[in-house]
Amino acid sequence: MYHTRENDLAMEGNDINMSIVYRSKTGDRKAFVTYVLRELASKIEAAQTVFVKVNLVSSEPCPTTTHPDTLEAVLEFLRDKEVVVGDAPAIDALGTDRIVQNSALKRVCDARGVPFVNLYSTIARKAKSPRGYRFTFYTLPMEKDLVISLPVLKSHNVCRMSGALKNQFGYLPRKERLVMHMGAKDIHKGIAELNVAAKPSLSIVDAVQTLVCAQEARHGGQPADLGYMLAGTDPVALDCLGLQILQEVEPRLAGASPQDVPHLRYAIEYGVGSPQFEVREITL
Repeated sequence: MYHTRENDLAMEGNDINMSIVYRSKTGDRKAFVTYVLRELASKIEAAQTVFVKVNLVSSEPCPTTTHPDTLEAVLEFLRDKEVVVGDAPAIDALGTDRIVQNSALKRVCDARGVPFVNLYSTIARKAKSPRGYRFTFYTLPMEKDLVISLPVLKSHNVCRMSGALKNQFGYLPRKERLVMHMGAKDIHKGIAELNVAAKPSLSIVDAVQTLVCAQEARHGGQPADLGYMLAGTDPVALDCLGLQILQEVEPRLAGASPQDVPHLRYAIEYGVGSPQFEVREITL
């Protein structure tokens, strides 16, 4: 459940402690990112080090992966910070190092002198959740003062949808991903537990264009226009709204509630965020 309050960005909270989701009907990614980061500047200014988690699942361009304009606007705003950008791409014919090196996102980073890290080359540690779920994840993002996540909202063959919560899947090593995708471990609980351990500070979700039927074109994903940008500090709230938006173009999600998306349901149960939120409309 949620309600909207148009063009009211001054208030930082409210009496019922709802999460805030910023939304704009726009295709101007740079303008939206700049607007939101300025609104949240007081929460960002104290951070000296920042990890920017892009969605670089493969060599495919947006909407499979983060749009370069979104990353460029974030790096421009953070130009006085110590910033690292990174992800751990899924395996494809190019190999993950070549995916990174050939990426438009890497070119954005190179132009600004910002390092792009393939997380597969970094240190991972084992973790056990309070519910007994064991997993291994890369710790580099958690070593920074602030984490900004840049997911793309889209359909997903296994998880039904991919958005703010699913983007943290890139923190997992290859073996961990394999056992989850093969069903040896519950992938839905894994995504939720990962967000308990490594919840991003801020997520900026690209829903300008999406993929339906699948999460990548190589798996059968078909592009569809949505025309939204979303942002907020609560990935659960963002995905609850994202689910509603995806239903505009994805028949397979017709009538679905957060309870029908397992990783979103678990994230709510585990206290990652709230399904009750306030939408603040931004007119650019």
